[in-house]
Amino acid sequence: MAIWRSMFREVKTSNCIVLQQQDDDTQLSADQFDSEHWKSLPGSELFASKRGVSVKFSLRGREVILRHYYRGGFVRKLITDQYLWLGKTMSRPWLEWSILERAFKAGLPVPKPVAACICRSGIWYRAAIIMTYLENTEILAARLGTRKLRRKSWYQLGLLIKRMHAEGIHHADLNASNILVDSHDKFYLIDFDKARVMNHLADWQWRPLFRLQRSLDKFNREQRIHYGDEDWQALMDGYQS
Repeated sequence: MAIWRSMFREVKTSNCIVLQQQDDDTQLSADQFDSEHWKSLPGSELFASKRGVSVKFSLRGREVILRHYYRGGFVRKLITDQYLWLGKTMSRPWLEWSILERAFKAGLPVPKPVAACICRSGIWYRAAIIMTYLENTEILAARLGTRKLRRKSWYQLGLLIKRMHAEGIHHADLNASNILVDSHDKFYLIDFDKARVMNHLADWQWRPLFRLQRSLDKFNREQRIHYGDEDWQALMDGYQS
């Protein structure tokens, strides 16, 4: 993991590690990774999801978003936001930051990490990450709830996923809520928690695609979005081009 040491700097307190961009000469405290610190301030905005609430706010003149790491699935009923400590380089924000840096350097449209915080308590830790906010975008599911995408746009989305896989990036939760689209139908990929770098293309590349297809089908059943078989075929045409 030494390759990523030059990407950010670390500041340690009694039980927390704060990571920030190497060229960022200011210093955030662990308290500033608590959503309560920001959500009452003017201009802040809350975004709810299945895994909790993210907070958008202005940090030194740029719009950013703070996301706390929460567990999903059945485990969430027992442990909401604690993870087993296996060392800092195996922590969720450290790994996600490295994936985002890899994607960003490859020219993929992803948010850029700004800062992260890892706080340890015995064998457990909690964490949060701050990333640049992608302005004038909405999740793919929301866009499809209001209007249909052109075939060309679906094709471009397939090409984008193909580029991500060509970089060896396995997105662990590729779904219609983790793809953003702007007013010009440009796509962005978000939420690389639990993503992995794969050494070569193999059967793994189909799993994110199947997950995305299931997500679109589910939204279509529950909300009747503007999506059909011909749209998925256009995406696959782009992916297999």
